Amino acid sequence: MVNRTTPTLSNTVTDPDGDDANLTFQVYTVDSQGKPKDQVDLGGDYGVVVSDFVASGKRAKAPVPYGKLDPGTTYVFRSSAYDGGLYETDWSSWKKFTIRDRAVDIKLPEPDPDAPKVDLNQYQKPQTARRNIPEPTPPLRSQNALPAPLGEDCKSIGSGKIHCMTVGKPGDLTKKQQAQVDKRVRARAGDDLVGWCDGLTGKDFIKRTEACLKKAPPIESTFYRTINGNVTKVGSATFASQIQMKLDPASTSFQQRFWLVPVEFKHYAGPKEWGPLTMRPEFTCTPQCTTSSPVWSGSKTWTTTGSDMHTSYVTYTHKALGTDTNDVASVQMRWDIGGWVPESTVKWDMTLGTSTPDIDVRCDKVAAPTKPGCVFSEYKPTWVMNFKKYPAPVAHAWLIQSKLPNHPGSKTADKPMKYLPQASKNAHNRNPRDNGDVICPKDSDGKSWARVHGNPDTTLLPEIKPKDVPSCDEFAYAATYNSGGMPASMGGLNEVSSGDECVQTYATRAKQGEWHLYDDTRQGAPAWKEVCGRSAMSSWLNSGSMAGFPGNFAAAGKYHLLDEDEYWVSFPEFGHCDASKATVKCTVPKP
Repeated sequence: MVNRTTPTLSNTVTDPDGDDANLTFQVYTVDSQGKPKDQVDLGGDYGVVVSDFVASGKRAKAPVPYGKLDPGTTYVFRSSAYDGGLYETDWSSWKKFTIRDRAVDIKLPEPDPDAPKVDLNQYQKPQTARRNIPEPTPPLRSQNALPAPLGEDCKSIGSGKIHCMTVGKPGDLTKKQQAQVDKRVRARAGDDLVGWCDGLTGKDFIKRTEACLKKAPPIESTFYRTINGNVTKVGSATFASQIQMKLDPASTSFQQRFWLVPVEFKHYAGPKEWGPLTMRPEFTCTPQCTTSSPVWSGSKTWTTTGSDMHTSYVTYTHKALGTDTNDVASVQMRWDIGGWVPESTVKWDMTLGTSTPDIDVRCDKVAAPTKPGCVFSEYKPTWVMNFKKYPAPVAHAWLIQSKLPNHPGSKTADKPMKYLPQASKNAHNRNPRDNGDVICPKDSDGKSWARVHGNPDTTLLPEIKPKDVPSCDEFAYAATYNSGGMPASMGGLNEVSSGDECVQTYATRAKQGEWHLYDDTRQGAPAWKEVCGRSAMSSWLNSGSMAGFPGNFAAAGKYHLLDEDEYWVSFPEFGHCDASKATVKCTVPKP
């Protein structure tokens, strides 16, 4: 098996007089029996290749030019000598060889220069997040409750007032209760700060600028009076809650909304209306943060007979002040909930936790100095390239992500991209273009690698870009720590000394409307142990494929990526393709 379509043919020269001689090589296709069929035109006047002169007894060698032999095809060759004066009258015996087949054949459509931009919002899925929720030791008692079994030994103050209470450990709703809570919140869906909260249960979720916190399970509070000289349990209330947050990537002001949904009121003794009960949710943010007065929608007070089950919410507006003095500021949130009933001698409070570690708010003026903004920095946004407009570079990126063991940017493999911003904004003062120069270097004359060394069958698009030229596309992107050009000493994850160590491909048009991404058969097949990819393709395709990145995506746009922030790269059009086999072959979009 020959591992490239540019093999070097060789044979030993034997001259009876001991003269130096060269060899002329012919190549033929073979028939079904493996016998010579048709001569292959290798170039020149006679369709042959000729070696240099070598001494008798030495091997003469002649390379076959690219484009003369096809992948996955069997050939035979023979040679005949010439010593400078006489031609050998006979040919050598036939030698058979087979060119390796392609390792990559991804069939693609024609680029559509009028294709619309990708709507990145549809690819930003909720990500589960953690916050610090302390585990209470039930029951939590008011200051009038002595450390004794639940409800016992409350200090009697007479007159039937509620003078002690307990807050039981948060529990889970039944499926029926949860359905009722969701239904009542959904009835006011137009009031949501975060529309995608509906249907999510039991956990906290974030996107880059939004949060939906549902891990706060319902809290049951039990109240006691002194009746006829005895401390008596008179009623209990169970509330479910939901916290929504909405940040602004172009402002350091952001909002929180706390929903309160009564689940159940119980009556045990005394008057059936043992309330009414007023709820008191509180938000605090630290450090260097201001909080507005609460704005209620719906009453914050409920009667306790069980007939009043209205849903209410309270909204707070916060402003992070840290970017006034620093480029980056972190804001930690704390959530508490409390309540009281008329004539009670106690109020109760319970913490629902803090935003650490995943829900802290990061505000910065690095990404956009004139418009500081805030994001949930622990959320990994998803970047999606425009396949309809630039199919070849998207296919190249998918191939490298899916096939190589380091899987750069793959959410499935949990191998996120790490963003490398411009030199002045990263810890190593590393220009991302320096990474690109390792993978796609220029020669001493300033000519690009693709123009000098790229596959000759690379298709250009002068009908779209009149002065289109061959260009070098790399993956992972140069503006990442995943790039093969990023030095390990600076945190690079996949350092190589040259783009020659990458998987080599090129993009070509087979016919109008049909393109292919092929591996470069001028060299050996990929080992699939490489850590980077290099592909020759149209400059219009390559340069346009990253439109909006980093700009609107990473830097001044919605996602505010800073140095070493992580993100995913997704290829939705390639979901049906199988990269598990040694040969990667697929048609995209799926036929």
